[in-house]
Amino acid sequence: MKKQKKGLLAAIVVLVLLIGVYLALRAAAPEEDQSASTEADTKTAFEIKAEDISELSIENGKESYHFSRKEDKWTYTEDENFPLSESQIQNVVSNLTSISAVRELENTENLADYGLDNPEIQVTVTDIEGKETELKFGDINDAVSGCYMSKSGSHKVYLVDSSVKTGLEVKLTDLAEKEEIPSIAASSVKKVEINRNNETQTLGEEKSSETGWSYKDSDGRIIAADSSKTGEYMNQYSTVAWNDFVAYDTDNLAEYGLDNPTKVTIDYQVTESVPEEKVKDTEEDEKADSGENGSEKDEHAQGETEAVKEVTVDKQVVFLIGKQDTEGNYYAKLQDGKYVYTLLQSTVESMLNINPEELVSSLVSDYSFADLDKVTFVRNEQTYAAVKKEVEKEKSPKGKNSEEEDAEPETETKYYLNDKEIDKNLFTTFFSTVTSMEWQEQIKNAQVQGTPEMMITFEKEGGIQNTVEYYPYDTNFYLEKDTKGNETLVNKMKVKEMLDSFDSMIKKWEKGKE
Repeated sequence: MKKQKKGLLAAIVVLVLLIGVYLALRAAAPEEDQSASTEADTKTAFEIKAEDISELSIENGKESYHFSRKEDKWTYTEDENFPLSESQIQNVVSNLTSISAVRELENTENLADYGLDNPEIQVTVTDIEGKETELKFGDINDAVSGCYMSKSGSHKVYLVDSSVKTGLEVKLTDLAEKEEIPSIAASSVKKVEINRNNETQTLGEEKSSETGWSYKDSDGRIIAADSSKTGEYMNQYSTVAWNDFVAYDTDNLAEYGLDNPTKVTIDYQVTESVPEEKVKDTEEDEKADSGENGSEKDEHAQGETEAVKEVTVDKQVVFLIGKQDTEGNYYAKLQDGKYVYTLLQSTVESMLNINPEELVSSLVSDYSFADLDKVTFVRNEQTYAAVKKEVEKEKSPKGKNSEEEDAEPETETKYYLNDKEIDKNLFTTFFSTVTSMEWQEQIKNAQVQGTPEMMITFEKEGGIQNTVEYYPYDTNFYLEKDTKGNETLVNKMKVKEMLDSFDSMIKKWEKGKE
């Protein structure tokens, strides 16, 4: 019971302390702010039509900018060649056209209480008749999400929405025109090429690759790239965005390291709608063919419609990457662009970081038999060529009628080994041990003796031509070598499983021939 009383007493003491702190904070605030205000209390502190503003000056800390409007176009007065974004400056202007105050504070002798003796932001608005209005923005009142503002010609202090002040906290570079970076879907990217220090890396589609993708390093070595990992890398190009505008004068690119840049080239495709030649309406065409008079032909000409079709168009965008700025971000520009920007450090390093070890497929032979023309196996000095053929299904001798005899013949796919049919399931079971084989480690210049225990050649006309060989290596691994120059170590037990499956398949196939 005594413990409960002590706990209650402690809670009361804490509550009294909190109330004391709250009252102290209230007392420290300007007296005029201590009464609540509602939306119904709002009054107009400043109002002007956007088209009536001819000049605008913004002093933001140590920076000051002056803008003028002529013939409905805004320019940066200090440098009329500066590529000012019309939409961005209009956003600033619209922020000032109607400023409402939730409170009007009078008899405010000490402007320092409101941060208006040395305001953080000062704006001068000049109308088309030359009248100037000076607006000063001071401290933020977090309790009501408001900001204190004063206006020339008035002794009042206004409590306005803090968004008015934050909308004026802009740098000149924030207001610059930014060239559009094409929107590139990951699935549309066909190739990325990175040229840095006269060395080139390429990641792109490759018909001769078992995965459909390949990576080529600066030494010319080509490896199959895993399709899902490639997609993950390509995905970043859909979100590349400029960080800051830097300069429009590109005469001195060396200043930004862009005189000898790293070049990132992205080849991609888009679908576009293009007009075809005018096509004739079927009915009117028939009338013209029937020899109707000239007036009817004129009507026919007016009835022509323009057809549109979807076509795939090849596109390319090239980023030039320079040196880093003081914040670690990279200077960059589009190859055919006019301006210099920065890209975030994380964006550039992700673009340039093509690590072949992370991209390469862990599968030794990631092929589908359905996509190949022929696969040849050499085992124990015997050669076996596997192919597939479309053959006509045999018709049942019963129930034939004239309709069945006139119908298109049905076909089916059959598998053949050295021109002798092999059970499809039997072959598929074995072939899955080939395509699921994974390497454990990549090596170079491995020394082997003798002939391979298995040699497999994958062929497809106009594309794939790759031979994979399996050699005994040590107590744990087989060595796998292919015609693309890859050398990897493969789990010995997995290779044995493949060899046993092949030998078993051949025995059953040969028995079936008897």
